[in-house]
Amino acid sequence: MSPEPEDRIISGATGEGNRRKADASVVLNQLRGIKTPENEETTSADKIDKRDEISSDQPVKVVPSAVMSSRDEVPLNTDEIRRKLNNEDADRKIREQLASAQKWEEKQKIIAHEREVQKKEIEREIEIDSRKKLVGKWKRNAVIGVVLLILIITAGMLTFSIKPNLPATHDSFPYVSSYNVRVAQGEPVNFAGVPMTVSGSGEKVIVSMSGGIGTEIAVGDKITLSTPKRMVIRVYGVTLFESDYQVVAKFRGYVQATSQNDFTVAVMTTRPVPEWAVGIIMPDGVDIIPVSGDDF
Repeated sequence: MSPEPEDRIISGATGEGNRRKADASVVLNQLRGIKTPENEETTSADKIDKRDEISSDQPVKVVPSAVMSSRDEVPLNTDEIRRKLNNEDADRKIREQLASAQKWEEKQKIIAHEREVQKKEIEREIEIDSRKKLVGKWKRNAVIGVVLLILIITAGMLTFSIKPNLPATHDSFPYVSSYNVRVAQGEPVNFAGVPMTVSGSGEKVIVSMSGGIGTEIAVGDKITLSTPKRMVIRVYGVTLFESDYQVVAKFRGYVQATSQNDFTVAVMTTRPVPEWAVGIIMPDGVDIIPVSGDDF
């Protein structure tokens, strides 16, 4: 019995194992991302075929099955390698996405900050503009108010009229206002537009009205400074005050300390006289002190 067929079977089995091993190496390299050139695969196969041809001519040493199984075993599980590679790729993508999201958040924060700064700047400009408009409005209103006031005063002065010497319409005067008046020696003063001059000192003086012949009076004597007349005061064509009046004075004596003649003057009217109207009747530039009517 010839041993040739058994040797060929062993050689064939060994060649088949080598091919499987080469195929496993190619798959492992592909999973790891390493490309195997086509000529390298062909060379490995050719080498295996040549070993098969040599082994078919020469006697083959039988290797124990335990040794063959350890050589033919694939180092790693391809599914495990594929899973790990997929996990690494997924982790890399997640890290890239997280980095991109972080950059986006930082960019949004910068944009929000810029918008807030712009908003505050716009609000500040609006506030400044509002203040300027308010100040300008107040200035404009103030100018208009001053102009109107000047126009009113001017119109009042142009239309203000006093007529103190109109004919009286009454002969009785129920209202009396009394004043203490001191007149300097020889200086003319006007009572309701009527000039009066007092001359002399002591117990007797001479009172001259409107530059006419004077009248001598003594202490306690009375003299009529204005006959009954009617006074009308108007402004803007409106009558402010209208009343008949008469002015009577009583001589109280000479004041040596001031070189003045002291009189009590009574303004008698048909209507109550306001203080501003009394100032029109009484003379300017003299001391005037209101007194009780009983002193007259």
